[in-house]
Amino acid sequence: MSRRGSVVRTVVALPLIAVGLVGVVVPFVPGLPFLILGVTLIGVDHPLVRPARRLIERFRRRG
Repeated sequence: MSRRGSVVRTVVALPLIAVGLVGVVVPFVPGLPFLILGVTLIGVDHPLVRPARRLIERFRRRG
């Protein structure tokens, strides 16, 4: 993918992730769909998503 496409996807995904995080705290905003869409756009290997991915993997190994 081109560098420009990657930047555009990141710029679109970050507000979606932010709204998703707000939705986790505020009960009337559906957070999960925004989080899923944002992470799908940005990709699970993006440096901003990688720490959360490691944390989830650590919890999965425990349980």
